[in-house]
Amino acid sequence: MEQKDLPILIVDDDPAINAILGLVLENQGYPTYSAITTDQAQQQLSLHPIAIVLLDLGLPPDEHTPKQGLALLDWIQTHYPSMQVLVLTGQADTAYESIKLGAFDYLNKPIEEIDILRAVQRAALFYQQTEKMHQQGLQSLRIQAEMGEGVKAIRNQAEEKILRQVLYQCQFNIHEAARRLGLKRENVYYLINKYAIQRQTSESD
Repeated sequence: MEQKDLPILIVDDDPAINAILGLVLENQGYPTYSAITTDQAQQQLSLHPIAIVLLDLGLPPDEHTPKQGLALLDWIQTHYPSMQVLVLTGQADTAYESIKLGAFDYLNKPIEEIDILRAVQRAALFYQQTEKMHQQGLQSLRIQAEMGEGVKAIRNQAEEKILRQVLYQCQFNIHEAARRLGLKRENVYYLINKYAIQRQTSESD
């Protein structure tokens, strides 16, 4: 599936913003769906093979807090770990919290069209690579990217994200994580230190 064929779900409690974002993305060839509540978003996710979610954190019934949006983000990470979530926010602290919960990236409001498209392109690249690696049994951490500037940063981001996912799935069992990733255990330890990943459970090697 080409990047431009990847379906995108836009979640914002303002129908006008949903429509504008949908138009921007559809003009670039992306199929889009929209939701204005957490329940609607979960329903759309169950009905369509969504690859990327643009998520505004202020959702009903708590439009003025990030509570509902962060809860939806956490739910997506649990049920659709390959899905890439781009958080739309105007607050640095909530942006940081969303990254800790597994968001791929965040966009500060007000958002320029070019920034949205670039972020979606990066998320699409990572989604495709993650899906490919899952299909191959996560045998490699190499990222095949041809995007000119910023490739190293994108590769590092993808490497860290995949490592975190595998460690979480393995409950930080280093031996099992190394097996799934096709790496030596010392390489897994190196990457853990490289990205300062905290061991939240005891390791079983």
